[in-house]
Amino acid sequence: MRQLHLGYMYWLNGTHWGGWRHPDAPTAHAFELEYAAKALRIVEDAKFDFFFLGDTLPGDIVREQWITTHNTGRLEPFTLASQLALQSSKIGLVVTAHPTFYEPYILARLTASLDHLSGGRLAWNVVLGANDLAAQNFSLPDLGGADRYERADEFIAVIQKLWDSIEEGAYLQDKSTGRYVDESKIHRLNWQGKHFQVAGTLPVERSPQGHIPLLYAGASELSRELTAKWADVNFTGPATAEESIAFNADVRERAVRLRGREDPIYFLPGIAPLIGDTRADAIELYEELNTLLPFDDDLVDGDQDESFWSSPDWERITASRFPLPQGIRSVRSLSERIGADLRPLGLDGVIKPDIAERFNSYGAGLVRALADRTDRTVDAGGVRVRDLLHAAVAGGFPLVIGTAEHVADTLIDWFDRGAAEGFNVNSPFLWNQLERFTGEVVPILQDRGVFRTEYTTGTFRGHFGLEVPPNTFTQE
Repeated sequence: MRQLHLGYMYWLNGTHWGGWRHPDAPTAHAFELEYAAKALRIVEDAKFDFFFLGDTLPGDIVREQWITTHNTGRLEPFTLASQLALQSSKIGLVVTAHPTFYEPYILARLTASLDHLSGGRLAWNVVLGANDLAAQNFSLPDLGGADRYERADEFIAVIQKLWDSIEEGAYLQDKSTGRYVDESKIHRLNWQGKHFQVAGTLPVERSPQGHIPLLYAGASELSRELTAKWADVNFTGPATAEESIAFNADVRERAVRLRGREDPIYFLPGIAPLIGDTRADAIELYEELNTLLPFDDDLVDGDQDESFWSSPDWERITASRFPLPQGIRSVRSLSERIGADLRPLGLDGVIKPDIAERFNSYGAGLVRALADRTDRTVDAGGVRVRDLLHAAVAGGFPLVIGTAEHVADTLIDWFDRGAAEGFNVNSPFLWNQLERFTGEVVPILQDRGVFRTEYTTGTFRGHFGLEVPPNTFTQE
């Protein structure tokens, strides 16, 4: 019977940008193993498929403190994952690595080694996000546009060849003949490509999973092509089930074209459950978290001068799908982005239907999101200017706000409709919300027969029913 899959995206302070300031949130000990290990134990006890270590390479740490404090205190993911492998036994471990900042040989060796040491529990999250400031830490001027996708495509092809470079049974260790290896089962790549020249062989047996499973997030044209060609799991965050169904179908069609076969691809949209004893309690918590967000000093007119609103910087912000960034969080920035000046209303002014009719598609989306999150609607007179501003800043993965029963119903609805094979779960803040999800939502999913009560395998591929791919050198 079809089963739902759950991953947990570990963010040090949760994913709501004001969550770390909540009175119940811990002062995170970012660099202590026990902090991450506690989160790992909670989700492994709940039988999650994987524990996800996201990573953003260091950019402007001072600026990041106003966006997500997690980015100001990230341990290197391979180092942390190697420790967490010793703290766990069944759950998958996902590490994040950007192909632009690695060489295939180094990453192949890291991943193969950790897959061996974890007993086949590793997966690789491929990221291609463009952070030009981070690139400068690696003697690179910037990440470029489409070039990074082209490099990533060749990178993955090379790394899979390296994982295959020593066949099963290559290590003879024959004391009588003195032959340690079977030369016929050891292969040199002699790869000569546009971006990489890799001669060698990886000095380890092929890992338990053969090829380390690949995860990827992204919905752009190039991201869809990359997912379709290489990924086993995609965790992009569509806003609605309908968007997710269309996205999944599009990527699967591309995969058949690019792979020449129908391989399974699992779609696990990111979600942020916010759980209360009642729907009203959960909404109250959401609005409390929003009051903890950092805003401009001048909440109405903003902190930018007039020339900013016609600058390329503002054009980039309006063209992106991301929430309003720090320094541009005011009624003025909200007004500029939705296409209607709300400053005369002030923060507590009520949005009337005639005003909402002037909103562009972005503004209309905020109104819909607010209704979904809080039940506040323009027609009922329940939408204030500050509510829209909070919605424009809070951002993050789609929020599911309500009781544990409501959250479970939402996940099962997406699952039953084919909008998702599961979810990459994150907590708006720790520890309360993580423990409520695992302690209240997961038992409902188990009682309804859509989620495991015990592990039946001990590898990442095993949890998803993914077969170990044949060695490409053996096939040749």
